[in-house]
Amino acid sequence: MRWLDRLSGLIGLASGYVAVAMTLVMLAVLTLQIVARYFFGVALSWSEELSLLLFTWVVLLVGSLGVREGFHVRLTLLLDALPPGAGLWLNRLLDAAILVFGVYLALAGYDYVEATMGQTSAAIAYPIEALHMAAPVCGGLIALHALSRILVPLPPRAAVPEVE
Repeated sequence: MRWLDRLSGLIGLASGYVAVAMTLVMLAVLTLQIVARYFFGVALSWSEELSLLLFTWVVLLVGSLGVREGFHVRLTLLLDALPPGAGLWLNRLLDAAILVFGVYLALAGYDYVEATMGQTSAAIAYPIEALHMAAPVCGGLIALHALSRILVPLPPRAAVPEVE
């Protein structure tokens, strides 16, 4: 199962780079929108729509990466109170629930893409599937990363040092 962990790691790394690139483009587009509006009095019709597309993908890609890296916010009060073996099984149960969610997001997202196939966005007129494909793609990534965590658990992240 190490191959699954390597695959998950490579896809996670690629997802991170893609999310950073999309974020930089989104920031450039929003900056251009502000400059055009306040300095030149011109409202760009396409900037908001492109930013929404990029933002949707960034949020879902980073969310799937959070499953891989385990950086989502969570309460550990119960986990800390359990013996180590029970905590491991509870973590695997939580990862199984995340796996089910990822599969559901992928399947429901695909159904939604099929239902809206052929439509275009209002301002740019790009195929709306470019926006809606974020759900099934990232649902699949969430499922992959959760399955990897179940079958090949990652070592626990380093504890944050306490401030005295």
